[in-house]
Amino acid sequence: MGSDKVKKENKRGYSRGGCRECKRRKIKCDEQKPSCSQCSRLQKQCSYPKEGEKVLRVSKKFLESNPNPVVESNPKPFTIQMYSGPDDFGKGAKKRKIMKKTKMVHTSDNGDAPPKQSKSSSSIFNLLNTTSGTSPLQQTGTDVNAVITGSATSMVRGSPSSSVLDYLYNDDDLNLIAADLNNIVSDIMFTSNMNIENFQSSIENDPSFLFNPALIPEETSIPETTHYDNAIPKNIPLDYIKLNTDDERRYLKDFYDTFASQILPFGAYDPITTRYTNPLRDVILKYSYKEPFLLSAVLSQGAKISSEKTNSKKDIDAYGSYLSTCLKLLGPALSRNRDKKVKDDLTSNVESILITVLLLTSSNASTAKQSWRPHLKGAKDIIMKATHSKMGSSKALILCKIWFADFEILAGQSSHLGGTLKLDEELDSVINFTDPYEHKVLQEFGMIQPNTYNIMFGYNTDCVYLFRDLSKILNKRRIEGDEFVPNDSLEYIRLISGFYEQYNRVYIDRNCTMSYPPHPLLNLTDTVSTEIGPIHISWMDITQQAYSLAGLITIFTQVFMDPPDLPHIKDLNDKLVSLITCFEKSKDHMKMRFPYGFSMIQWPISVAGVNCTENPQKPLIAKYFEICAKLGSSSAEIALKRIKKLWELRERGEEFPELDEDESTKIDSVAY
Repeated sequence: MGSDKVKKENKRGYSRGGCRECKRRKIKCDEQKPSCSQCSRLQKQCSYPKEGEKVLRVSKKFLESNPNPVVESNPKPFTIQMYSGPDDFGKGAKKRKIMKKTKMVHTSDNGDAPPKQSKSSSSIFNLLNTTSGTSPLQQTGTDVNAVITGSATSMVRGSPSSSVLDYLYNDDDLNLIAADLNNIVSDIMFTSNMNIENFQSSIENDPSFLFNPALIPEETSIPETTHYDNAIPKNIPLDYIKLNTDDERRYLKDFYDTFASQILPFGAYDPITTRYTNPLRDVILKYSYKEPFLLSAVLSQGAKISSEKTNSKKDIDAYGSYLSTCLKLLGPALSRNRDKKVKDDLTSNVESILITVLLLTSSNASTAKQSWRPHLKGAKDIIMKATHSKMGSSKALILCKIWFADFEILAGQSSHLGGTLKLDEELDSVINFTDPYEHKVLQEFGMIQPNTYNIMFGYNTDCVYLFRDLSKILNKRRIEGDEFVPNDSLEYIRLISGFYEQYNRVYIDRNCTMSYPPHPLLNLTDTVSTEIGPIHISWMDITQQAYSLAGLITIFTQVFMDPPDLPHIKDLNDKLVSLITCFEKSKDHMKMRFPYGFSMIQWPISVAGVNCTENPQKPLIAKYFEICAKLGSSSAEIALKRIKKLWELRERGEEFPELDEDESTKIDSVAY
C-alpha cells in the first residue's frame, strides 16, 4: 500500500494549480504570475483556470475549429436540508433537527437499496415532491481564455453576456440559493402555524383553487420586440401576467398596488415621462412571467395582503398554499433549466431564485416573527461572488445587490445581532457602488436619482458609505461587548463630520415642508392631510436629515456610550423629532402619493424614541409608529412596544434589561 501511494504521488509530473497552457500541453508549471516560465519561454498567453474549471488537453488547432466543445460531465445533485423552524438555528439545532441531511442518492419507496444515480437525478427535485423525469445533461464549454484575458475595462462598460455569466455561476451556487428559498418558505409556514403537507394535499385535490403553472408560457413567452423584456423594464402593467380566476387576479393586484409599495415606498422618477416607476416591481413581474415558482411567491404575498384586509379563511389558506406551491415548483424549474428544456440559462435561474429569496425576506422582515437572517447565506455568497468577479454582473443582479445592501445597513444599525456581513472586507465589497457600470445601471433603473439620492436607502450615495463604516464599528462593539474601547478617534471624527455634511444637504427645501403644492417636476414631494389643512412635504429632505441625525446620535450613544439626557444628545434628538411634527395631526394617509414613505424613516425615529427624554415628544413618536403599523409594518409594533417599555423603566429610574434578560429584545427586529 505504501509503495503504491508513493508511485501514485510521483506519477503526477505537473501541478494542479498550473496555468491553462501548461495543463493543455501536460507539462509541469512553476505557477509564477502573471506569467509562468514555460509561457514566457514559449511566448504563450498565460492565464490560470478558476477553481473547479476543467482545461481540455487538446491541440490548439482543435480548439480553433471547435470553440465551444461539448464536455459531458455528471452534474452534482442538488442537495438541501429541510427546515422545521427558526429554532433550528439556535443552541439546540443539532438536537431538534427533524430532517437529517438529504442523502446524495434517492431511496426507493419500498426501502430497498437505491438504484445507481443517473446523470440527471436531482435530490432537490425529489425533495420538493416533483415527479417529472429528466434527461442527461450536456454542459456546453465556454471560451474561458477570452473571458479571463479580456480587457477588464471593456467588461465594465457593458452588460456581460449570458455565456460569460454562466461561466461565473455553477450548480453549487444554484443549490445554495435554492436552499435559502426552501428554508425561508418553510420558516414562514412554520412561524405561521401552517401545515405544509395539508397545503400540498389541497393543491392536488383541488387544482382549481390555485393557479395552473401551465398557464405560464415557456418558449413563446414574451415577444422579443416588447420593451418589457428589456434588461430594465419600465412600468409593466397589471395585466401583463394573465391569470385564470378572479381570486388570482385580486391577489396579483394586491401585490401590485400594496406589497410592491411596501418593499419600495418611493418611486423612481422619470423626468421624460414625468411618471414614477417601481423598479423592484417591474423586475419581479418580468421574471414572474417566466418562472412559475416566483409567480407563486408573488401571489402568496398578494393573498397575505388580502387576508389582512378581509381576515378571510380562503385568503389565509391561499397564502399558505401559494407558498407551498412555490417549493413544489422549484424542483421542476431547476431540472428544466439543467436539461436545457427552457430558454433560460443558469444565470437567469440564479436571478429568479435570488429575487424570490429577497422578496420573501422583505415580507418576513416586516412581520412580528422575524427570522430572516439565517436564510440569506446563499444570497450573500451569490452577491459576493458577482462583486468579486471582474466579469461584471447582470442588471438584475445589480438591482438585487442594492436590495440586499439595504437589509444589511438597516440590520447593522437596528438589530442587536447586526447584519449577515460580519467582516469589514465583506461590507466594503457588497456596500460599494463606485463601479461606473453598476452606478450607471442603478441610474437607469432610477434607484439613484440625478441628484445622487438613493430611493432604496432614503439618502444619497455618499451617506451609504458612512453607514457602512458605522456598521463596522458597531460589529466590533457587538463582538467585544464590555471590553470595547472607543479609541479610533480620527475615524469617529470623520464619521461625525460626514454625517454633519449630509445633514446640511438640501434637495428641495431645508425646512422639509413647502408653502406651495407639489409640482410634478419636484421629485418625491407629497401632501399630508391634517386637521388644520394640507401640508406639503419633501420626502427627500425629511429622510436625508433623519438618517444623518440618527447616524450622529448612534455614534454618541452606541460608540461613546453617552446617556440620552446629555445636552448634545437632547439637542440632536429634538431636531430629529421635529421632522415628524407635520404628521402629528395627519389623517387619510392612503390618499398620499407615497403613503408607505413613513416606513422609510422607521429606524431614525426608533433612535429618536429610544433617546427621548421629553414627555411632550412621546405621543408624537408613538403616533408615528402607529401609522406605520396600520400600513402593515409589524416591526413598527415591535419597536413601539420596546420603546414604551424603555420609557416606563426610565421614569422609574431603572435600567433597561440586558438582551438576554428581556423577552422583547430577543426578537431579531430590524426596522424594515
